[in-house]
Amino acid sequence: MHTKKPFGSIQGSRTFFWKKMLLGIVVLLLFIWVLNIFQGPIKNTTYLVTAPFQHFFWKTGNTIHDIGASFLNIGGLQQENANLKQENQNLLSSITLLQETIRENQAIQEVQVITKNDGFNLAMANVIGLDVTGDFLMIDKGFNDGVFENMPVISKEKVLYGRVFKAYKNFSEVMLISNAASVVDVKVLPSENTEFGAVLVPGAVKGQGNLSLYLDLVSSDARINQNDVLLSSGLEGVFPKDLLIGKINTIDKNDAKPFQTGTIIPFFDPRKTDTLFIIKDYKQEK
Repeated sequence: MHTKKPFGSIQGSRTFFWKKMLLGIVVLLLFIWVLNIFQGPIKNTTYLVTAPFQHFFWKTGNTIHDIGASFLNIGGLQQENANLKQENQNLLSSITLLQETIRENQAIQEVQVITKNDGFNLAMANVIGLDVTGDFLMIDKGFNDGVFENMPVISKEKVLYGRVFKAYKNFSEVMLISNAASVVDVKVLPSENTEFGAVLVPGAVKGQGNLSLYLDLVSSDARINQNDVLLSSGLEGVFPKDLLIGKINTIDKNDAKPFQTGTIIPFFDPRKTDTLFIIKDYKQEK
């Protein structure tokens, strides 16, 4: 059986509810009023509290941005440097090739001037190797270039270096006149003034290895002197006449021996030679 609440009790509950509602509205309005009055100080306090953090993250953000930009910039600079290096290398290669061409042309012009009266058909070759112990040179011309065994090899100054010992397809071995198996017939050109038409003293230049030469087979009664120049005579049939060989350094003359000998200062210098010339059409004069 249900009992009814008294009318006064219901009325009191409604009154209490409206009082709480009114109090809540008043408190809300008061809070809004306080915020409006103290808006500046509250914002300032908030800024003071958060400023260090904001500054940190701002600087960090800028630093990260700068670092990122720097990395991007470094990548660009590296590529630019790589491009510049490649351009420099290409330029240096072009300059080197041009200098080499100029050097070769000058060498050809010089040897043509020096040998113009000899009528040689010359092929220029580059030195690509030197065997000092065996007194051999390697050059970059072979039988594909019309180079064959026993062809004489000279410098642009008309200095005799040797002869082609072995020709391959694209390169050749040159036996230097300092090789122990080399013998060149020579004539001695006096360093002192002599009578016009005087007979030049014959002899032979022999190799003794290690880029050194010695003079042999000079008659004991012949007059020779230090610094006399030695020229090829062409008598052995391998080398043309009048090629430069060297000059006499010391003389060993002994009346008990049939021949004079001597040491020679060679004119050739394989260690400092880049370019040589092969005489392709030499034929011994009859």
